Amino acid sequence: MTLHVTIIGGGASGTLAAAHLLQRRITPQRLRITIVEARKDVGCGIAYSTDQSSHLLNTRVNNMSAFPDDPSHFSRWLERQGLGSGNDLDFVPRRTYGRYLADLVAPEADAVSVPRLRILHQECVALHVHEHGVEVGLADGSVLPSHFAILATGFCGDDRRTSSLENPWARPLDRDPAEPVVLVGTGLTMIDMVLSLLEAGQTGTIQAISRRGLLPQSHKVTKPLKLSVADIPIGSSLGYMLHWLRTTIRAHEAAGGDWRDVIDGLRPHTQLLWRHLPPESRRRFLRHASTIWDTHRHRMPPSSAARIAEAQASGLLRIVKGHFQRAERTASGTTVTYRPSGSEGSLTPEGSHAIDCRGFRRISLPTPNRLLQSLLDNGTARLDPLTLGLDFDHRDALIDNEGQSSPRIFGVGPVTRGTHFEITAVPDIRVQAARLAELLLGSPGLSVSATA
Repeated sequence: MTLHVTIIGGGASGTLAAAHLLQRRITPQRLRITIVEARKDVGCGIAYSTDQSSHLLNTRVNNMSAFPDDPSHFSRWLERQGLGSGNDLDFVPRRTYGRYLADLVAPEADAVSVPRLRILHQECVALHVHEHGVEVGLADGSVLPSHFAILATGFCGDDRRTSSLENPWARPLDRDPAEPVVLVGTGLTMIDMVLSLLEAGQTGTIQAISRRGLLPQSHKVTKPLKLSVADIPIGSSLGYMLHWLRTTIRAHEAAGGDWRDVIDGLRPHTQLLWRHLPPESRRRFLRHASTIWDTHRHRMPPSSAARIAEAQASGLLRIVKGHFQRAERTASGTTVTYRPSGSEGSLTPEGSHAIDCRGFRRISLPTPNRLLQSLLDNGTARLDPLTLGLDFDHRDALIDNEGQSSPRIFGVGPVTRGTHFEITAVPDIRVQAARLAELLLGSPGLSVSATA
């Protein structure tokens, strides 16, 4: 029989899921894949749809292959495309990586009568599970019957959609570079926005506000510390875990190493750590330690760090510690109100543009994603306890409002953050996609009954 898998979302997560299903298929006649994506571009999503050369990958080429068991796949593609030597230590433009992802699911030149996949440029608004599969409801009223559905919807929107702050990826092009700009947030999105402004000839001041005023750390060449599960205090409280991490870093630095070696050595175990972290420790981590973790774990390329440092030294970029309170559009721009750290009063800088660079943290209801809201409304899904995403089990099967795992609906990428936390970067998503493809296709042959 032919197995039909529908992937909801054609960004990086959905594309990687499709690529791993295709890699494991036995014959085209035994597997059909449909990607449902409303955007015209498949493979790029928000992360890789930028057209600016200054927006680089935050991970080196050697860690960006779509296939973890073939680490040079991306570098070989770069060489074939004439886009450089594919040096494993390079940080290439994100738009280049978007092309790579799109190429993974591009039609084959010698395609057989049964296509390897189909792309529907529509919005998915509903999923209905029945005994033999799942019906995928589309915005035009049609229904797509499938055996399995994979949610690859990326980050879910939150209540900031009603804010007067601007979307960092949908800013107007007509702006005066001499006018000041206010950025809320100082993470990797802020780095992208500053680089974009510099590339456009910005001469007006840029003020970036965040609660801690911390910037992402810069990458360096590292030698990841070899850590086994036995070395790490899995299941301990957050306090003990952080004490262990600080002690390990100090010992490694005393021996001539770099703190990055420890963080990179811990990376393969972070999802296991999260799953076994007590619920209260998870809450405390998000409240008190996640910003520090993110600035050390999600680093920026050295070239980006150098440009940011230069902008700071010249006075063009100013980093401010403060608690964002609100933003209000005016005739001349946007006024941002924030309370400086350690102060009782508030300040109200105004910029021609005020851009939201805080990234995504939690889901707020109702969510603007019609599919996810439908799944929540009819009880097919529930939010994870920390509202980071939907709730999934250890196999990435969707959990309903009664705590039952779905035999037909699965997730991949940021929508599963509540289960894995560290699932926003390609090196993590590709492992998840490989695991899910193995689960759905079975081994050695395709079997719906074996995986349902």
